[in-house]
Amino acid sequence: MPAESTPPRRLRRLLALLSAGAATAALGIAGAVAPIDGPTGPSAARAAEPVDGVRVSVAPADGTSVAAGAPFDVVVEIVNGGDGAIAAGTLSIGVAASGLDDTADLDAWTSDGGLPASARTVAERATAALPVGAVTTLEFTIPGEATGAADPAIGLAASLESGGADVAGATTAVANTLVTDDDRPALSLVSPLTVPAGEGGILPADRLASWTGPTGLLTRQLEAVSGAGVAVGIDPRIPVSIRALGSAAPESAVAWLEALAEMPNEVFPLAYADADLAAQSQAGLDAPLEPIGFADVVDPADFSEPQGPAGATTAPGEAPTDAELFDWDFTRTDLAWPADDTVASGDLDRFAAGGLTTAILAPGNVEPIGGSANAGATIDGRGAVVADERLQGPLRRAAAAQTDAEWRSAASSLLAELALGPGDAATTLVGTFARSAGADADRVGETLAVLDGSSWSRPATLAEAVGAPPVARTLVSLPEDTQRLGNVDRLLGAELAVEEFSDVLDDPTLLTAPTRRDLLALLAVGWLDVPTEWTEAVGRWLIDQRAVTDSVSTVPTSSVLVVASETGIPVTVENDLPYPVNVVVTVDPSNGRLLVEDTVEATVEGESRRTVQVPVAAGVGSGEVTLEVSLASPGGTPLGSIVRIPANVHADWEGVGATVLAVLAVVVFGAGILRTILRRRRQRAAAATAATAAAEAETEPEPEPETEAEAEAAPEPARPEDPSHG
Repeated sequence: MPAESTPPRRLRRLLALLSAGAATAALGIAGAVAPIDGPTGPSAARAAEPVDGVRVSVAPADGTSVAAGAPFDVVVEIVNGGDGAIAAGTLSIGVAASGLDDTADLDAWTSDGGLPASARTVAERATAALPVGAVTTLEFTIPGEATGAADPAIGLAASLESGGADVAGATTAVANTLVTDDDRPALSLVSPLTVPAGEGGILPADRLASWTGPTGLLTRQLEAVSGAGVAVGIDPRIPVSIRALGSAAPESAVAWLEALAEMPNEVFPLAYADADLAAQSQAGLDAPLEPIGFADVVDPADFSEPQGPAGATTAPGEAPTDAELFDWDFTRTDLAWPADDTVASGDLDRFAAGGLTTAILAPGNVEPIGGSANAGATIDGRGAVVADERLQGPLRRAAAAQTDAEWRSAASSLLAELALGPGDAATTLVGTFARSAGADADRVGETLAVLDGSSWSRPATLAEAVGAPPVARTLVSLPEDTQRLGNVDRLLGAELAVEEFSDVLDDPTLLTAPTRRDLLALLAVGWLDVPTEWTEAVGRWLIDQRAVTDSVSTVPTSSVLVVASETGIPVTVENDLPYPVNVVVTVDPSNGRLLVEDTVEATVEGESRRTVQVPVAAGVGSGEVTLEVSLASPGGTPLGSIVRIPANVHADWEGVGATVLAVLAVVVFGAGILRTILRRRRQRAAAATAATAAAEAETEPEPEPETEAEAEAAPEPARPEDPSHG
């Protein structure tokens, strides 16, 4: 591959141009195609005033390279994505008058958005009015005389004019298949395998079923990269989420996971949920965060049958461990792939502290060195691979192209960069796809196919790029937005609060594990493209975490009356969590009228209330006391808010009451004794009276009956019974 223009090539190009000029001087294009203008023709005089939303793409009509010196077709696509209709106008097509021989020529050609001043107009065509949202495509034939067979690349340009001003334009470069070189650089490519940014730390079964279906997002991504010359960074959340479901996992997800395991590509793990590594470092973390565990989402009942070859390696009937869920045959695990242009000073050291000793960096994060060099680099003593600044733009545009014309234009530019670049067989370059490339996986696959068959580069592994002789590079410190880092600080603070609160559980990971996973999902690199939606998601999550830490609280109660020297203060504790919690109840009186000897530990069942009696003792005097009731975890973390309960203390009522009861008892008991004495006295007096009367009756003689009748009527004296009768 030529590194620079040579005199023979310049001479051949000059002869070709002279020939083309002679031929095209009389060339007429049929129909509405106008004659060729020179570089000083009408197109050079128009002002470049592009209209927002109007997009023009120019590319070969068939393929992504051409054979110069012969006629070839080009297609121009016009998309009106603006706010108003485009009036009828003229579309002009031009080529680089002297071809493109090196990257300096390429930069000069593509620096203008429309038809460059150096362009030779080879065709013009009238265009109809284009309403909002409309798309039109026009095809042209570039005459063979307009290009030189010796030119490494051909410059193409298109410009749409309406109302005397340029509406939109585009330039591109196309590699010439007639100019190749065996001394071509190695090209290593890196692509992510991720899902759209979301708020869940575990992917639900219904989403997995959709994404791994025949036309699902993950299916298309896997088909695009499998077997191609590209290293794949895998979000571990995807295989973990499938494995954690066991037999409940969708069949399509299980099949997809097995296909992933059989993929021959180099694979390495991204951060869990593709969390933003640079943001974590700049928020003050010493090393990147990792998941805590998955026991809370694994149901042992889903593992009664043996798992497939890509499933978690557990015995039937046993739930997989965290290590088994994570186990994957990665090619290497020491790579950090932060988001583009987010790495700041000190970040590489923090990545390395987490075992990520080699970083894949965007070209904007490193000082340019001019020309192409090995991607392998050393930056501040740390290893890195740096994506090539010239290749990155067209590679990303090709992967994100929405139409065929856009894609062919970008892919053509990519091949032209390789054809014109100064790299040689000893150079290993790196290109990386955007994190959002998964949404356009078909374009990624097409781009990989073009590069795999390229005549201007050869495929290389990521290991080759990392292992190539490194170049000393200088980091361009690009810390993330201050507002974003402020939100990251709030996220980390909320997680810390949940971690401290989780001491109320016998198993704190029931709270800390899902909190960490969801936090990592909120730190996903994909959120960088939608900052407004991310801010809203952060707000919702912070509210949810505050609800967790407020889920255990004291229920306010009315005032209490204390009339005993020792009693219990009732405190009602509410638990809104679905798990039992252990709490320590503390009552602090505002003065010495009440004394609290100790705290009380209690367990409150999930989603319930419990009344706890806190023992108190009366102090000195009576009066009002304010009791401050607080809760804490067994480890001392405060729970909820302090509740103040007014208490009215009359502990001396207990002594008064006892005295009154004693007096009453004495009175009642004394009255009873007195009544008994008086009754006995009355009984003895009655007995004495009866005895005196009896004695007097015995001494008085019985009177004689006066008549016989009275004598007969008088009763006979009682006689003792004869004991012999019975």
